[in-house]
Amino acid sequence: MQRRPAHGRFARIAHRRAASLRRRRRHSAGAQGRAPHDGTGWISLLVLSLPGLAALAALLFTWMQVGQANKELRLGEQGQVTSRFNAAIGNLGSDSEDVRLGGLYALERLMHDSTRDHPTVVSVVSAYVRRHAPVRAGGARKPVPADIDAAMKVLSRRPPGREQQELVDLSRTDLRGWQPAFQGEETVRWGGAILTGADLSGANLSNGYLREAVFDGATLRESYLGGADLRGATFDGSDLRGAQADTADLRGASLDGADLRDTNLFDANLGKSWFCRFALCADLTGTVLVGADLAGSGLAGANLTQATLCLTAQELTVGDAPASPATERDVRSCATLRGADLSRARLSGLDLAGADLRSANLTGADLAKADLTKADLRKADLRKADLTGAKLSGARFTGAKLTGAKGLPASLR
Repeated sequence: MQRRPAHGRFARIAHRRAASLRRRRRHSAGAQGRAPHDGTGWISLLVLSLPGLAALAALLFTWMQVGQANKELRLGEQGQVTSRFNAAIGNLGSDSEDVRLGGLYALERLMHDSTRDHPTVVSVVSAYVRRHAPVRAGGARKPVPADIDAAMKVLSRRPPGREQQELVDLSRTDLRGWQPAFQGEETVRWGGAILTGADLSGANLSNGYLREAVFDGATLRESYLGGADLRGATFDGSDLRGAQADTADLRGASLDGADLRDTNLFDANLGKSWFCRFALCADLTGTVLVGADLAGSGLAGANLTQATLCLTAQELTVGDAPASPATERDVRSCATLRGADLSRARLSGLDLAGADLRSANLTGADLAKADLTKADLRKADLRKADLTGAKLSGARFTGAKLTGAKGLPASLR
Protein backbone atom coordinates (compact mmCIF):
# COMPACT_ATOMS: atom_id res chain seq x y z
CA MET A 1 0.00 0.00 0.00
CA GLN A 2 1.29 3.43 -1.01
CA ARG A 3 1.58 6.09 1.71
CA ARG A 4 0.41 9.69 1.28
CA PRO A 5 3.10 12.32 1.56
CA ALA A 6 3.46 13.79 5.04
CA HIS A 7 3.50 17.31 3.77
CA GLY A 8 -0.13 16.87 2.56
CA ARG A 9 -1.35 16.09 6.07
CA PHE A 10 0.45 19.09 7.48
CA ALA A 11 -1.11 21.31 4.84
CA ARG A 12 -4.64 20.19 5.79
CA ILE A 13 -4.01 20.68 9.52
CA ALA A 14 -2.63 24.15 8.87
CA HIS A 15 -5.66 24.98 6.75
CA ARG A 16 -8.11 23.92 9.51
CA ARG A 17 -6.26 25.93 12.14
CA ALA A 18 -6.29 29.01 9.90
CA ALA A 19 -10.07 28.69 9.40
CA SER A 20 -10.65 28.27 13.15
CA LEU A 21 -8.53 31.35 13.82
CA ARG A 22 -10.54 33.43 11.34
CA ARG A 23 -13.81 32.40 12.99
CA ARG A 24 -12.54 33.43 16.44
CA ARG A 25 -11.42 36.79 15.09
CA ARG A 26 -14.81 37.47 13.51
CA HIS A 27 -16.62 36.55 16.76
CA SER A 28 -14.28 38.80 18.76
CA ALA A 29 -14.85 41.70 16.37
CA GLY A 30 -18.71 41.34 16.66
CA ALA A 31 -18.53 41.23 20.42
CA GLN A 32 -16.49 44.41 20.49
CA GLY A 33 -19.15 46.21 18.34
CA ARG A 34 -21.99 45.42 20.84
CA ALA A 35 -22.67 47.40 24.00
CA PRO A 36 -21.48 45.70 27.15
CA HIS A 37 -24.18 44.08 29.30
CA ASP A 38 -23.06 45.66 32.54
CA GLY A 39 -26.41 47.66 33.19
CA THR A 40 -24.94 51.10 32.56
CA GLY A 41 -27.48 51.74 29.74
CA TRP A 42 -30.48 51.26 32.00
CA ILE A 43 -28.99 53.53 34.62
CA SER A 44 -28.48 56.25 32.03
CA LEU A 45 -32.09 55.91 30.87
CA LEU A 46 -33.35 56.16 34.44
CA VAL A 47 -31.30 59.29 35.08
CA LEU A 48 -32.71 60.92 31.98
CA SER A 49 -36.30 60.05 33.03
CA LEU A 50 -36.07 61.51 36.54
CA PRO A 51 -37.24 65.06 35.59
CA GLY A 52 -40.35 63.68 33.82
CA LEU A 53 -41.19 61.42 36.77
CA ALA A 54 -40.86 64.36 39.12
CA ALA A 55 -43.21 66.46 36.96
CA LEU A 56 -45.76 63.62 36.86
CA ALA A 57 -45.62 63.26 40.64
CA ALA A 58 -46.12 67.02 41.03
CA LEU A 59 -49.12 66.91 38.68
CA LEU A 60 -50.69 64.03 40.60
CA PHE A 61 -50.16 65.84 43.89
CA THR A 62 -51.74 69.02 42.49
CA TRP A 63 -54.75 67.06 41.19
CA MET A 64 -55.25 65.51 44.62
CA GLN A 65 -55.05 68.94 46.25
CA VAL A 66 -57.60 70.39 43.80
CA GLY A 67 -59.96 67.47 44.42
CA GLN A 68 -59.68 67.96 48.16
CA ALA A 69 -60.25 71.69 47.79
CA ASN A 70 -63.36 71.09 45.67
CA LYS A 71 -64.69 68.65 48.22
CA GLU A 72 -64.14 71.15 51.00
CA LEU A 73 -65.80 73.85 48.86
CA ARG A 74 -68.88 71.68 48.29
CA LEU A 75 -69.10 70.91 51.96
CA GLY A 76 -68.81 74.60 52.71
CA GLU A 77 -71.54 75.45 50.19
CA GLN A 78 -73.82 72.76 51.60
CA GLY A 79 -73.22 74.16 55.04
CA GLN A 80 -74.15 77.64 53.81
CA VAL A 81 -77.30 76.29 52.14
CA THR A 82 -78.28 74.51 55.34
CA SER A 83 -77.73 77.69 57.34
CA ARG A 84 -79.80 79.73 54.87
CA PHE A 85 -82.57 77.15 54.94
CA ASN A 86 -82.70 77.00 58.73
CA ALA A 87 -82.74 80.79 58.98
CA ALA A 88 -85.58 81.05 56.45
CA ILE A 89 -87.62 78.37 58.25
CA GLY A 90 -87.10 80.24 61.50
CA ASN A 91 -88.43 83.42 59.89
CA LEU A 92 -91.64 81.66 58.77
CA GLY A 93 -92.58 81.12 62.41
CA SER A 94 -92.29 84.79 63.30
CA ASP A 95 -95.26 86.85 64.47
CA SER A 96 -94.11 89.69 62.22
CA GLU A 97 -95.49 89.58 58.69
CA ASP A 98 -92.41 91.37 57.38
CA VAL A 99 -90.12 88.72 58.82
CA ARG A 100 -92.26 85.95 57.33
CA LEU A 101 -92.09 87.66 53.93
CA GLY A 102 -88.30 87.77 54.23
CA GLY A 103 -88.27 84.05 54.99
CA LEU A 104 -90.42 83.23 51.95
CA TYR A 105 -88.25 85.24 49.57
CA ALA A 106 -85.12 83.68 51.08
CA LEU A 107 -86.58 80.26 50.30
CA GLU A 108 -87.32 81.38 46.75
CA ARG A 109 -83.69 82.42 46.28
CA LEU A 110 -82.56 79.08 47.67
CA MET A 111 -84.95 77.27 45.32
CA HIS A 112 -83.29 78.92 42.33
CA ASP A 113 -79.73 78.51 43.62
CA SER A 114 -79.92 74.86 44.66
CA THR A 115 -81.50 72.26 42.38
CA ARG A 116 -81.04 69.70 45.13
CA ASP A 117 -83.15 71.69 47.61
CA HIS A 118 -85.88 72.68 45.14
CA PRO A 119 -88.32 69.88 46.15
CA THR A 120 -87.88 70.66 49.85
CA VAL A 121 -88.57 74.36 49.35
CA VAL A 122 -91.72 73.64 47.30
CA SER A 123 -92.97 71.24 49.95
CA VAL A 124 -92.34 73.73 52.79
CA VAL A 125 -93.97 76.69 51.01
CA SER A 126 -96.98 74.57 49.99
CA ALA A 127 -97.40 73.41 53.58
CA TYR A 128 -97.19 77.05 54.73
CA VAL A 129 -100.11 78.00 52.45
CA ARG A 130 -102.19 75.00 53.54
CA ARG A 131 -101.65 75.85 57.19
CA HIS A 132 -102.24 79.59 57.02
CA ALA A 133 -105.00 79.70 54.35
CA PRO A 134 -107.33 76.74 54.88
CA VAL A 135 -110.78 76.63 53.32
CA ARG A 136 -113.41 77.93 55.69
CA ALA A 137 -117.11 77.33 55.38
CA GLY A 138 -119.02 80.43 54.28
CA GLY A 139 -117.85 83.95 54.86
CA ALA A 140 -117.32 86.80 52.43
CA ARG A 141 -114.28 86.92 50.21
CA LYS A 142 -111.37 88.76 51.80
CA PRO A 143 -108.18 90.09 50.22
CA VAL A 144 -105.43 87.49 50.06
CA PRO A 145 -102.98 88.16 52.94
CA ALA A 146 -99.58 89.48 51.91
CA ASP A 147 -97.64 86.45 53.13
CA ILE A 148 -100.00 84.01 51.35
CA ASP A 149 -99.76 86.09 48.18
CA ALA A 150 -95.96 86.00 48.44
CA ALA A 151 -95.94 82.23 49.02
CA MET A 152 -98.18 81.69 45.98
CA LYS A 153 -95.93 83.79 43.80
CA VAL A 154 -92.87 81.87 45.01
CA LEU A 155 -94.59 78.66 43.88
CA SER A 156 -95.56 80.30 40.58
CA ARG A 157 -92.01 81.36 39.79
CA ARG A 158 -90.49 77.89 39.92
CA PRO A 159 -87.55 77.38 37.55
CA PRO A 160 -88.74 75.87 34.24
CA GLY A 161 -88.27 72.14 33.88
CA ARG A 162 -88.50 71.30 37.58
CA GLU A 163 -92.28 70.86 37.84
CA GLN A 164 -92.07 67.09 38.33
CA GLN A 165 -89.44 67.21 41.08
CA GLU A 166 -92.09 68.08 43.65
CA LEU A 167 -95.79 68.61 43.02
CA VAL A 168 -97.44 71.72 44.42
CA ASP A 169 -100.00 70.60 47.00
CA LEU A 170 -102.55 73.33 47.71
CA SER A 171 -105.48 71.07 48.53
CA ARG A 172 -108.28 72.64 50.57
CA THR A 173 -106.76 76.11 50.56
CA ASP A 174 -108.64 79.41 50.39
CA LEU A 175 -107.19 81.31 47.41
CA ARG A 176 -110.23 83.30 46.40
CA GLY A 177 -109.41 86.24 44.18
CA TRP A 178 -105.69 85.50 44.03
CA GLN A 179 -103.90 87.31 41.20
CA PRO A 180 -100.43 86.10 40.15
CA ALA A 181 -97.66 88.37 38.97
CA PHE A 182 -97.63 88.56 35.19
CA GLN A 183 -94.75 86.58 33.68
CA GLY A 184 -95.02 86.87 29.94
CA GLU A 185 -97.14 84.15 28.36
CA GLU A 186 -97.39 82.01 31.50
CA THR A 187 -98.62 83.06 34.90
CA VAL A 188 -98.15 79.90 36.97
CA ARG A 189 -96.19 76.68 36.54
CA TRP A 190 -98.16 74.10 38.46
CA GLY A 191 -97.97 70.98 36.33
CA GLY A 192 -99.58 68.11 38.26
CA ALA A 193 -100.55 70.42 41.15
CA ILE A 194 -102.97 69.06 43.75
CA LEU A 195 -105.80 71.56 44.25
CA THR A 196 -108.46 69.17 45.50
CA GLY A 197 -111.19 71.03 47.36
CA ALA A 198 -109.41 74.39 47.02
CA ASP A 199 -111.42 77.58 46.67
CA LEU A 200 -110.11 79.52 43.66
CA SER A 201 -113.19 81.65 43.04
CA GLY A 202 -112.20 84.69 41.01
CA ALA A 203 -108.57 83.59 40.87
CA ASN A 204 -106.58 84.35 37.72
CA LEU A 205 -104.84 81.33 36.25
CA SER A 206 -104.91 82.57 32.65
CA ASN A 207 -102.20 81.13 30.39
CA GLY A 208 -100.93 79.01 33.26
CA TYR A 209 -99.16 75.69 32.92
CA LEU A 210 -101.53 73.37 34.78
CA ARG A 211 -101.18 70.15 32.83
CA GLU A 212 -102.54 67.13 34.76
CA ALA A 213 -103.45 69.31 37.73
CA VAL A 214 -106.12 67.92 40.07
CA PHE A 215 -109.08 70.24 40.73
CA ASP A 216 -111.53 67.59 41.94
CA GLY A 217 -114.17 69.16 44.17
CA ALA A 218 -112.54 72.58 43.83
CA THR A 219 -114.46 75.85 43.55
CA LEU A 220 -113.43 77.87 40.50
CA ARG A 221 -116.49 80.04 40.22
CA GLU A 222 -115.86 83.10 37.99
CA SER A 223 -112.18 82.22 37.78
CA TYR A 224 -109.99 83.03 34.78
CA LEU A 225 -108.55 80.06 32.90
CA GLY A 226 -108.31 81.52 29.40
CA GLY A 227 -105.44 80.11 27.36
CA ALA A 228 -104.30 77.84 30.19
CA ASP A 229 -102.65 74.49 29.47
CA LEU A 230 -104.99 72.10 31.28
CA ARG A 231 -104.33 68.95 29.28
CA GLY A 232 -105.17 65.87 31.32
CA ALA A 233 -106.43 67.94 34.27
CA THR A 234 -109.31 66.61 36.36
CA PHE A 235 -112.29 68.72 37.43
CA ASP A 236 -114.56 65.94 38.67
CA GLY A 237 -117.31 67.45 40.81
CA SER A 238 -115.77 70.91 40.66
CA ASP A 239 -117.73 74.18 40.51
CA LEU A 240 -116.83 76.18 37.41
CA ARG A 241 -119.92 78.36 37.20
CA GLY A 242 -119.24 81.53 35.25
CA ALA A 243 -115.58 80.65 34.71
CA GLN A 244 -113.79 82.12 31.70
CA ALA A 245 -111.91 79.27 30.01
CA ASP A 246 -111.95 80.47 26.40
CA THR A 247 -109.13 79.10 24.21
CA ALA A 248 -107.97 76.86 27.08
CA ASP A 249 -106.38 73.53 26.16
CA LEU A 250 -108.42 70.87 27.95
CA ARG A 251 -107.60 67.87 25.80
CA GLY A 252 -108.09 64.67 27.72
CA ALA A 253 -109.48 66.54 30.73
CA SER A 254 -112.05 64.94 33.02
CA LEU A 255 -115.14 67.04 33.85
CA ASP A 256 -117.42 64.34 35.24
CA GLY A 257 -120.13 65.87 37.37
CA ALA A 258 -118.63 69.35 37.05
CA ASP A 259 -120.92 72.36 37.32
CA LEU A 260 -120.34 74.23 34.04
CA ARG A 261 -123.35 76.49 34.14
CA ASP A 262 -122.65 79.70 32.20
CA THR A 263 -119.01 78.66 31.73
CA ASN A 264 -117.30 80.19 28.71
CA LEU A 265 -115.47 77.53 26.69
CA PHE A 266 -115.38 79.49 23.45
CA ASP A 267 -112.72 78.11 21.08
CA ALA A 268 -111.44 75.78 23.81
CA ASN A 269 -109.79 72.51 22.82
CA LEU A 270 -111.76 69.74 24.52
CA GLY A 271 -110.72 66.87 22.27
CA LYS A 272 -111.15 63.46 23.94
CA SER A 273 -112.26 65.07 27.19
CA TRP A 274 -114.91 63.50 29.43
CA PHE A 275 -118.14 65.18 30.53
CA CYS A 276 -120.13 62.08 31.45
CA ARG A 277 -118.68 58.95 32.97
CA PHE A 278 -119.65 56.57 35.74
CA ALA A 279 -123.26 57.90 35.67
CA LEU A 280 -122.03 61.42 36.45
CA CYS A 281 -122.66 64.16 33.90
CA ALA A 282 -121.51 67.74 33.85
CA ASP A 283 -124.19 70.43 34.10
CA LEU A 284 -123.92 72.25 30.76
CA THR A 285 -126.78 74.70 31.24
CA GLY A 286 -125.83 77.96 29.53
CA THR A 287 -122.35 76.66 28.69
CA VAL A 288 -120.80 78.38 25.66
CA LEU A 289 -119.10 75.83 23.39
CA VAL A 290 -119.04 77.85 20.19
CA GLY A 291 -115.91 77.05 18.18
CA ALA A 292 -114.82 74.48 20.76
CA ASP A 293 -113.15 71.29 19.56
CA LEU A 294 -115.08 68.40 21.07
CA ALA A 295 -113.78 65.74 18.69
CA GLY A 296 -113.77 62.34 20.35
CA SER A 297 -115.11 63.69 23.64
CA GLY A 298 -117.39 61.71 25.95
CA LEU A 299 -120.85 63.29 26.22
CA ALA A 300 -122.98 60.16 26.47
CA GLY A 301 -126.24 61.02 28.24
CA ALA A 302 -125.34 64.72 28.56
CA ASN A 303 -128.02 67.39 28.57
CA LEU A 304 -126.98 70.01 26.02
CA THR A 305 -130.39 71.56 25.42
CA GLN A 306 -129.42 74.80 27.15
CA ALA A 307 -125.84 74.93 25.87
CA THR A 308 -124.71 77.06 22.93
CA LEU A 309 -122.77 75.08 20.32
CA CYS A 310 -123.32 77.22 17.21
CA LEU A 311 -123.63 80.95 16.76
CA THR A 312 -123.99 83.41 13.91
CA ALA A 313 -122.33 86.72 14.62
CA GLN A 314 -121.82 89.86 12.59
CA GLU A 315 -118.28 90.75 11.65
CA LEU A 316 -117.37 94.32 10.80
CA THR A 317 -114.83 94.76 8.00
CA VAL A 318 -113.22 97.92 6.67
CA GLY A 319 -111.86 98.21 3.14
CA ASP A 320 -108.24 99.03 2.36
CA ALA A 321 -109.06 102.19 0.44
CA PRO A 322 -109.18 105.47 2.41
CA ALA A 323 -112.62 106.48 3.59
CA SER A 324 -114.04 103.14 2.39
CA PRO A 325 -117.29 102.30 4.18
CA ALA A 326 -117.39 99.55 6.78
CA THR A 327 -119.41 96.50 5.89
CA GLU A 328 -120.96 93.81 8.00
CA ARG A 329 -121.17 90.13 7.19
CA ASP A 330 -122.53 87.11 9.02
CA VAL A 331 -119.95 84.66 10.35
CA ARG A 332 -121.07 81.19 11.41
CA SER A 333 -119.12 79.27 14.04
CA CYS A 334 -119.91 75.85 15.52
CA ALA A 335 -118.38 73.38 17.90
CA THR A 336 -116.61 70.43 16.28
CA LEU A 337 -118.28 67.18 17.35
CA ARG A 338 -116.52 64.80 15.00
CA GLY A 339 -116.31 61.32 16.53
CA ALA A 340 -117.84 62.51 19.81
CA ASP A 341 -119.87 60.10 21.93
CA LEU A 342 -123.34 61.69 22.12
CA SER A 343 -125.28 58.48 22.65
CA ARG A 344 -128.49 59.13 24.61
CA ALA A 345 -127.59 62.83 24.75
CA ARG A 346 -130.36 65.39 24.94
CA LEU A 347 -130.01 67.73 21.97
CA SER A 348 -133.64 68.61 21.32
CA GLY A 349 -134.26 72.06 19.85
CA LEU A 350 -130.52 72.74 19.68
CA ASP A 351 -129.02 74.89 16.94
CA LEU A 352 -126.58 72.58 15.14
CA ALA A 353 -126.87 74.07 11.68
CA GLY A 354 -123.62 73.48 9.81
CA ALA A 355 -122.12 71.48 12.68
CA ASP A 356 -119.47 68.82 12.04
CA LEU A 357 -120.90 65.56 13.39
CA ARG A 358 -118.98 63.15 11.19
CA SER A 359 -118.60 59.67 12.71
CA ALA A 360 -120.31 60.88 15.90
CA ASN A 361 -122.11 58.32 18.04
CA LEU A 362 -125.72 59.56 18.27
CA THR A 363 -127.42 56.25 19.07
CA GLY A 364 -130.61 56.91 21.02
CA ALA A 365 -129.93 60.66 21.06
CA ASP A 366 -132.84 63.09 21.33
CA LEU A 367 -132.57 65.44 18.32
CA ALA A 368 -136.25 66.33 18.11
CA LYS A 369 -136.79 69.80 16.62
CA ALA A 370 -133.02 70.34 16.43
CA ASP A 371 -131.72 72.50 13.59
CA LEU A 372 -129.41 70.26 11.54
CA THR A 373 -129.50 72.37 8.39
CA LYS A 374 -126.39 71.64 6.33
CA ALA A 375 -124.97 69.62 9.19
CA ASP A 376 -122.34 67.04 8.27
CA LEU A 377 -123.55 63.65 9.55
CA ARG A 378 -121.54 61.41 7.27
CA LYS A 379 -120.77 58.02 8.85
CA ALA A 380 -122.59 59.11 12.02
CA ASP A 381 -124.40 56.45 14.04
CA LEU A 382 -128.04 57.57 14.36
CA ARG A 383 -129.64 54.25 15.17
CA LYS A 384 -132.76 54.72 17.32
CA ALA A 385 -132.18 58.48 17.42
CA ASP A 386 -135.21 60.76 17.57
CA LEU A 387 -135.21 63.26 14.69
CA THR A 388 -138.87 64.16 14.90
CA GLY A 389 -139.44 67.70 13.65
CA ALA A 390 -135.69 68.27 13.09
CA LYS A 391 -134.58 70.57 10.27
CA LEU A 392 -132.57 68.41 7.89
CA SER A 393 -132.34 70.58 4.79
CA GLY A 394 -128.97 70.17 3.15
CA ALA A 395 -127.74 67.76 5.84
CA ARG A 396 -125.37 65.06 4.61
CA PHE A 397 -126.03 61.46 5.68
CA THR A 398 -123.66 59.53 3.41
CA GLY A 399 -122.60 56.34 5.19
CA ALA A 400 -124.70 57.15 8.27
CA LYS A 401 -126.39 54.35 10.22
CA LEU A 402 -130.09 55.15 10.39
CA THR A 403 -131.70 51.89 11.49
CA GLY A 404 -134.57 52.55 13.87
CA ALA A 405 -134.20 56.35 13.68
CA LYS A 406 -137.44 58.30 14.12
CA GLY A 407 -138.65 61.28 12.13
CA LEU A 408 -136.57 60.65 9.03
CA PRO A 409 -137.88 62.00 5.71
CA ALA A 410 -139.08 59.47 3.17
CA SER A 411 -135.91 59.93 1.09
CA LEU A 412 -133.77 58.56 3.94
CA ARG A 413 -135.97 55.69 5.11
